[in-house]
Amino acid sequence: MQIIVNMMDAYRRYARRHPVRFISINLILVLVWIAVIMGFSSEDADVSGDRSARVLVGIVNVIDPDANVTLENYQSFPGLENSERIVRKLAHMTEYGLLALLMFSFLYGFKDLPRKQNYIIPVAFVALLGTIDEIHQTTVAGRYGSLFDVCVDTSAAFIVICLVHHLVYRFRIYSAKKNRGQSV
Repeated sequence: MQIIVNMMDAYRRYARRHPVRFISINLILVLVWIAVIMGFSSEDADVSGDRSARVLVGIVNVIDPDANVTLENYQSFPGLENSERIVRKLAHMTEYGLLALLMFSFLYGFKDLPRKQNYIIPVAFVALLGTIDEIHQTTVAGRYGSLFDVCVDTSAAFIVICLVHHLVYRFRIYSAKKNRGQSV
């Protein structure tokens, strides 16, 4: 816990001492990550499906090296025929959860922004971008938009922001006790 507290304290101090640099760096990270997400979204169905299949085969072979699962035969294994969909949803959750975290970090640099907004805006932004992403996918060969994917994206953002809120809350309690001289 002490390592996390030290990291959060250093993060907070840097944000307060160098607000313009902090905001600029985080804005660049947000924009780069949006470009990555849109890049994945622009892949046609064959390329995207092949990427998901390679990830799935890699995961199976790490878990069970004796399975001898390959790209050519993975669909013949019981339980793996629909696992590609799970890999895709986990990828969505990872992409958009990280985007929510980056948005929170970006907003953290604005010290006059009400604290509640730091938690609401990233989730709303992810919902908006997820919707735009799914609309964009309808224009890509072999792809389609999905309201379910928007819900997965938004859920991932909500989970990440709840975890961040919990960490920030714990950090504030820890810091307050430390400042009052209580044992922590």
